[in-house]
Amino acid sequence: MVDVSVIVPTYNERENLPVLAKRLDKAMGKAGISYELVVVDDNSPDGTAEVARNLKLEHGKVKVVVRKDERGLASAVMKGFEVAEGKYFVVMDADLQHPPEVVPELVKRLKEDCDLVIASRYSKEGRIEEWNFVRKVISKGATILAKLLVPATKYTTDPMSGFFALKREVVERAKLPLNPLGYKILLELLAKGSFEKVCEVPYVFGKRLAGESKLGGRVMLEYLIHLMKLAKETGELNRMLTFAAVGASGIVVNEGALYAVYELLGAKSLGALGLAAAGLAGFEASVVYNFLLHERVTFKDRRKGSVVKRFLHYEAASVLGAAAQLAFLLGLTYAGVHYLISNLIGIVVGLGIRYSYSATKAWPA
Repeated sequence: MVDVSVIVPTYNERENLPVLAKRLDKAMGKAGISYELVVVDDNSPDGTAEVARNLKLEHGKVKVVVRKDERGLASAVMKGFEVAEGKYFVVMDADLQHPPEVVPELVKRLKEDCDLVIASRYSKEGRIEEWNFVRKVISKGATILAKLLVPATKYTTDPMSGFFALKREVVERAKLPLNPLGYKILLELLAKGSFEKVCEVPYVFGKRLAGESKLGGRVMLEYLIHLMKLAKETGELNRMLTFAAVGASGIVVNEGALYAVYELLGAKSLGALGLAAAGLAGFEASVVYNFLLHERVTFKDRRKGSVVKRFLHYEAASVLGAAAQLAFLLGLTYAGVHYLISNLIGIVVGLGIRYSYSATKAWPA
């Protein structure tokens, strides 16, 4: 039985695979690590599987699986898990943007005290070579969505990484069935895997040696669907819907307090100042009401530490959300968008900010 199984899903990577195999073998040999290279190919038309079979004849450390009826990186990795013999798994791409020389360090951390080790482009010493502005924006947006919908991504600076290592038990003892979609298998493992400690190793995300990037509209759509699926399976989607429902019910409290202060308590006689004071009272009443419901319902499983600190964080979330809503209302209306549409967009953005801040600061996972 080998020590490590390096799982590499491929599609049209015939030029990259021999270089990867050579560099990986040198790095693992230098570190004294026994390993196998598991190539899971989706029946590439460029002959990648044949190249892999030739590598098996040359090195004897290569296992080749060709899938003819399935497609997708994440499911290919899952197939690799099934056939792998190692105690430890390493997942990486074949395009050499994931440097094989980093693999021994990932394995070293597993053997020390980590269950899952993520090679991060965004940690202190990591970086990305030659990404354009659009690609950086897409990656940043995808990371923010992951942090919002999959709380377990808090353990890493790079939840979108496709380069990581894990103990076999993380997969075999998963808390929920693993059923990944698209390209981001790491999200599935973070959300459902069985682990106690997640570690990071910085690396430089290099240039693709040959072939074309698989990123496209379909991949991005699959990513969004995968995120929503994970949010539903882990209960985070229900939490978000509950948060929105509580916020909607808070509107009644807001309006009621506004009316009471303005009409019944006489603030109306003070003119604009009275209206502002009544509006502030209505806002604060809804904040208190919403906070109490979130404590009892939405985040009842995350009440940690001081209730005062939780309330202050929620207050800040509410203020930020209200400011964002007002900014979108004024900005978009000024730009020519109908004020009702502008306000609706502001409400959605404000809700997202309230939830994100609340879920990460007031009631962190």
